Amino acid sequence: MKKIVIALLIVVWCAGFAVTQEIKFSGEAKTGILWTEYQDMGKPVNTQKSGVGLGSKDDAGSQQGRFRLNLDYDNGNHAGFRARINWENWTSDTNAPDWGYAFGYGNYFDDQLTISLGKLGASPWGTGGPELWKELEVGRFGGMRVEYKPGFFSEDYGKINLGFVLNWLDDPDEASINRNATMTDILQESVLGFSYTHDLFHFRFAYRLDSDMDSKQRMDGKKEGDKVVYRVEERVIKNYLPDFQVWALGYLVGVGAEEAQFYDFQNWLFLQYAPDLFTAQLRLGYKYVENRQISLVKPSLYFNFFQKMLTVGCSFEYAQDYGNRVYEPAPYHYLELEPKVQINLTGSYIAFVYNWHYEYIGDYPERKSADPIRQIQFMNLRFCIYF
Repeated sequence: MKKIVIALLIVVWCAGFAVTQEIKFSGEAKTGILWTEYQDMGKPVNTQKSGVGLGSKDDAGSQQGRFRLNLDYDNGNHAGFRARINWENWTSDTNAPDWGYAFGYGNYFDDQLTISLGKLGASPWGTGGPELWKELEVGRFGGMRVEYKPGFFSEDYGKINLGFVLNWLDDPDEASINRNATMTDILQESVLGFSYTHDLFHFRFAYRLDSDMDSKQRMDGKKEGDKVVYRVEERVIKNYLPDFQVWALGYLVGVGAEEAQFYDFQNWLFLQYAPDLFTAQLRLGYKYVENRQISLVKPSLYFNFFQKMLTVGCSFEYAQDYGNRVYEPAPYHYLELEPKVQINLTGSYIAFVYNWHYEYIGDYPERKSADPIRQIQFMNLRFCIYF
């Protein structure tokens, strides 16, 4: 309860502070009614389970919903702060609002140098989503981010942002290792970042080093390896075909790892055409985790009516696994179908979604003649307000 009161006092203080200062508020509130049913159809005994509760499957966490508040302040003298508060579990005092990030920053030398201090986030070198939202400097502990944006580089040739982050260990288990950290350990957890923005394309890249103070190191003497994230956006085709976008993003853990089992690799490619009448998108994904590979294909098509006040459409997802498969005889890993009807209002929406998921879950001794298949269904009446 104390954490909730403190967070609310901070918000009230910020609101009063905003009367005389340039502070911007934004955020979202999401929740809904969620009905879910699970059924393992391969087992001899019916394992169907269903339940109803509060929740939204539209990127709103795994609890009752999400309240998110973003604060952005610039004092006009090249300094300010950025912060984000997330609250996803509304029924437990122990899961009070969480500071997604909270850091102060200063801009120097005509904004060519930016230094940020605190619990970092809002990275200029992150993946940016959808499907994958990764920023390598984000963690439980604070740090310092330095960004250099050279002014001598003409805007005709694009904009460059490069820099580094000094921070603490990113794995929660790493902090419990039974030895004191050294300066070398801290430097070996640094993040190196680079982005380049041009009229023709945009590119972001970040690389996080991995020190010997590592959870895998503590257990078996093996390093889990460095981390990489990237994002690439194509910006040429829109000059010839407006409303068309192509972009890709990815995340890799295991660079230089001593064992391939530590690899965690995700890649996503997006092709989207979104004129006023509809939005058509194709997502192509590739994942690799512990000697198991998964290829994903997800097309979607949504039509807009009444000047985009009503949106109706559907998405379909197909996943195929390779290597260390969940169930070797299976023709695929899973299928998923999700029709949606959404009413869009000013700064908000109401949507109804039905999701059908059909997945091979692996063999087990009690299985007789039926394949080990799990069927999952949910219906979600969603509500959202953006502010």
